Amino acid sequence: MSTATVRLVTGLVLIIHGIGHAMAFVPALNIFSNENWHTRSWLLNSVLGDTASRVIIIVLFAIPLIGFIAAGMGVFNWVVPHEWWPRLAIVSAVVGMIALVIFWNAFASLFPNKVGAIAVNIAVLWGLLGSNALSQMLAEI
Repeated sequence: MSTATVRLVTGLVLIIHGIGHAMAFVPALNIFSNENWHTRSWLLNSVLGDTASRVIIIVLFAIPLIGFIAAGMGVFNWVVPHEWWPRLAIVSAVVGMIALVIFWNAFASLFPNKVGAIAVNIAVLWGLLGSNALSQMLAEI
């Protein structure tokens, strides 16, 4: 696969993955929610209540939303400096995983999406931190 193709796929996956985090804002902003799609956290609601949980879900999902989009733009060297994209992607993947764990039961109806999100986060972390060969290839793009 050519470097241009790897750059295109990497940038688009990061941007699309970032946009996917916007789904958390639907129940958080009272656009729509039901018993399977809400902002309740198995960890936080009993301690902090619904309002604090709603604020935390917005913050925790906004970070990977903005971070992954910025990382994807950095891959293409659009607006965001190219050398920033790996760090942005790593931070976004870690925060995204934390958000999914804390709000695991909030998106029960979106279970396949959660599995896909976890897969992309793991791929980002493995690709940028765990695999020397892949890390070097991605650093070159």
